[in-house]
Amino acid sequence: MRTIFHTHIGKTGELFQPEPREAEHLFKVFRARPGDKVLVMDGRGGRAEAEVVDKKQLRFLELLPEIHQEIELDLYCAIPKKAKLDSLLPQLPGLGVRALHPLLLEHSVATGENPERWELLLREGCKQSGNPRLPQLYPPVSLEEALEDVRRSGAVLYYGSVTPADPGSEAPGAVRAWFVGPEGGFTAEEEAQLLAAGGRPLKLGNWIMRLESAAVAGLAVLNRLVPLFFALFLFLLGSGCSESSDVMKHPLMFRAERCRAEGEFQLALRFYNRLLAKRPDSSLLHLKLATLCDEDLNDPLGALYHYNAFLALAPASPDAEAVQRYKQMAKAKILRDLKRESLPVPPADALEKQRILTEALKKENTRLVRALGDLTKRYNQLREYALRSSAARSTRGVPAVSGGSDNEELYTIRSGDTLSAIAQEYGVSLRSLMQSNGLNERSILRAGQVLKIPR
Repeated sequence: MRTIFHTHIGKTGELFQPEPREAEHLFKVFRARPGDKVLVMDGRGGRAEAEVVDKKQLRFLELLPEIHQEIELDLYCAIPKKAKLDSLLPQLPGLGVRALHPLLLEHSVATGENPERWELLLREGCKQSGNPRLPQLYPPVSLEEALEDVRRSGAVLYYGSVTPADPGSEAPGAVRAWFVGPEGGFTAEEEAQLLAAGGRPLKLGNWIMRLESAAVAGLAVLNRLVPLFFALFLFLLGSGCSESSDVMKHPLMFRAERCRAEGEFQLALRFYNRLLAKRPDSSLLHLKLATLCDEDLNDPLGALYHYNAFLALAPASPDAEAVQRYKQMAKAKILRDLKRESLPVPPADALEKQRILTEALKKENTRLVRALGDLTKRYNQLREYALRSSAARSTRGVPAVSGGSDNEELYTIRSGDTLSAIAQEYGVSLRSLMQSNGLNERSILRAGQVLKIPR
């Protein structure tokens, strides 16, 4: 049964809409359908069974009894580096942690905080473990402030130490505070402060553990869940060998999920693919990519590829049957896109009307081409006449060229010359000039042409 968080557990039969991030996972990632049952937790211990009504609403079916924990655990822990923190946080709900207080100590390396991101990882831990109580997050505090908190709460204080101590010793009280130092350990002054506050040293084996391992092992011992060596085995198995858990804790997965919830689908695709390059055999990652391509990117081909990859990697998965259905739907969508729709049949007279229109346009085009040719020719004639007239006005009195016989003189025509102007210039009749050169009234003069001037 899928699990979601909702701030309010209502009455039986009451309808409600999950918050956007939870709705994104429920309807788009897990493809919940009407009639599916969902476990609802409010993060404060309240639980209820609900039923999906449609793609937006659920209905409360039955309120479930609260689960009471015999021992309350508060974790005061130095902040590990990001990757180690991602491994630690989802483990805390399953270990029964009530509150998480980040510690700022002398040897602390990481000091930043991202409450929104931390809460998402804690929620994942609640969903995986079934613990309906979300650990309460507090801002980072100094050791002095943390010890004052413990004093006010009346919790029994334990802290990690390399000094010999009996890890099985019990102390009265149902609230226990577990202090875990940074990789460099507590300083001598800090350990003295813990002892002065009534802290009990707890040695977890003969060797010094890493921060995240010591946090989980100490919580398991104080909660009397399992023997110490088995607690460590479960932690290492959960954080290192579980493919699904490992992928969900990865920073790239967190970025991809956040981008997808905010509608940045291309950016989510980029982060998913970057993580896929690191975890190519992750069936969960292929499923998330398939639903992203199918639902948000309108990429059925990409969805089909990732559905096939999921089924090849996890054929026995509980989701395999549903994925087979989604795979068939993606294939059908691809076929619809590839199928060409036939052109509509035109009316009986449409072709003849089109032929008549085409012929009319051809004739009109021929007429326009002919008219354009006539206009171009006329334009060129007028332009040539204008040029000749202009040249005639500027070349009056140009001497004739030599080389003629005794009875004639030669003249080279320039642009703009006319026969009448040349005849007048040399004092001869136009008729004799034309007869000497074999010209008539329709003759066209060309620049460079040589005329004979009679004497």
